[in-house]
Amino acid sequence: MAAELRGALIGCGFFAVNQMHAWRDIAGASIVAICDRDSERLRIVGDQFGITRRYTDAAALFAGERLDFVDIATTAPSHRPLVEMAARHGVPAICQKPFAPTLADAKAMAKVCSDAGVPLMVHENFRWQSPIQAVRAVLDSGEIGTPFFGRISFRSAYDVFSGQPYLATGKRFIIEDLGIHSLDIARFLLGDVSTITTRTARINPEIAGEDVATMLMDHKSGAT
Repeated sequence: MAAELRGALIGCGFFAVNQMHAWRDIAGASIVAICDRDSERLRIVGDQFGITRRYTDAAALFAGERLDFVDIATTAPSHRPLVEMAARHGVPAICQKPFAPTLADAKAMAKVCSDAGVPLMVHENFRWQSPIQAVRAVLDSGEIGTPFFGRISFRSAYDVFSGQPYLATGKRFIIEDLGIHSLDIARFLLGDVSTITTRTARINPEIAGEDVATMLMDHKSGAT
């Protein structure tokens, strides 16, 4: 029987509880250590899930643990240095979306892991949800023919700022936070994209970034 994989969660903020519940439900892997600069968040998550190995510094985490993978659930600006740190230690990384602040950062992250020979994965979860999987199954069956047009709309009155107040002050908002899900669903259902045109607007004066985005994507499959 294969040994259970040992992982660490870096980032004990808004999504940490969801991440920990999911890892607890997965056979063959477990989170053995957690890391966050905020000692109070570290205590809350550690106490809730019974994780005693806690770090406030990622470098100390990698130095002090024997890890098979790391789950990076921090904000985007920290993703590149954390992924590069994981690559230096030969540890596969799962990285929360948004993957990186810039395309240059994203390419550098992919390259450093490729050069180190370690897997790098983006935690984009919407494509794995049951309704999206059901749509994909119907498309794959050919029952409705070859799709040439699709519309994916995401509207919500959920107060995202209560748990993630930093979203209201960032240069980007709706594309970086929720739009990424729509883009990935479109790629999952209709294939990779050849061109994209986007128009954005800022309606709510209390939000620094765009809060409306309309994106038109041409897919390599011929669909729009």
